[in-house]
Amino acid sequence: MIFYSKYKRFRLDNKISLEDIQRRTKIDLVSLKAIELGKFSQISNVYIRLFFKAYLKEIGVDIDEGIEELDSFLNQKKINHNPTVRKKKVKEDDKSLKFVDIINTDNMFNSNTLIGLAIFFILVLLSFALNNLSDVSNVDKENELRLSDSSLDKIYTIRSQEILSKETFSFPITIRFQSNNENYIEYSDSISAKEYFIFDDKSANQSNSFSEIWNGEEKTFLIANAVNFELVFFSEDAFTDLSKSIVNDFPIKIDLIADPLSVSITKYIPKSR
Repeated sequence: MIFYSKYKRFRLDNKISLEDIQRRTKIDLVSLKAIELGKFSQISNVYIRLFFKAYLKEIGVDIDEGIEELDSFLNQKKINHNPTVRKKKVKEDDKSLKFVDIINTDNMFNSNTLIGLAIFFILVLLSFALNNLSDVSNVDKENELRLSDSSLDKIYTIRSQEILSKETFSFPITIRFQSNNENYIEYSDSISAKEYFIFDDKSANQSNSFSEIWNGEEKTFLIANAVNFELVFFSEDAFTDLSKSIVNDFPIKIDLIADPLSVSITKYIPKSR
C-alpha cells in the first residue's frame, strides 16, 4: 500500500473526518483530499511539506517517518554520486579484455541503476493497481463522502435560510442536478431516500449529473458540496435555474414544499469551537 493510502486508512479506522482536520489546521479540503490521493502536484511546492506535516499531526502518526516517505516519493532526497570506478590497466599489446575488466567499465549498468529501475516499475504497478480499485474500495469512498443528518447537526450550523416561491410551476417538474466536484447528494422524503455519489476519479460508466421527477410531494435534497454545482427546475411551461442561489462551500439542504408551492434553501457553515 502506498504511504498516503496507508494514512487515509488509518484516519478512517480512527473515525477522524477531513472536516475536523480542516477546521483545526485551516487547510482547505481540496488540498487534504489531494494529499490522500497522492496528487501532490495540485498543492504548491511551498506548502506540500507544511500541509502534510500538519495532516500527520492531526491523525496521530509518526511525523518524521511520514515526511521521510513523502521526500522519497517526491524524489527530494539527495542522490549520492557513485564513486568513479577505477579501470584496470590494460597493456597496450593486450588486444583482449578480461571478463573482470568488462564488468568494471562504465558501459555496464551498475547496481544502483538496476535498483532504481526496479523501484520505478514497482511504483508504476502500484499506481495502476490503485487506479483499478475494486467495488469494496468504492464502498469506502461512499462511506467517506456520505453526509447524514446527525453529522450535519454535529459539525455544522445554519448560515442562512431562504424561501423561493415557485407558484408558476405545474407538475410534473423535472429536477436536474450536476456536480463538477467530488460530491454526495441525498434525495429523500419521509419514507425513502436515494443516494448519489460522484468521485474525483470518474470512471467511464459514472455520470456527474442526475434527474428526479417532483410531483408535488414533500421532498428534501441534502448536498455535501455546492461549489461548481448546477440545479435546474423545469416543466412544460417553466424553467428555473437555481445554481446561483445555492452556491456554498459547505453543505446545503433544499426542502421542496408543496403547500404553498415553494423551495427552501438552507446553507450551512462549520461550527466555531
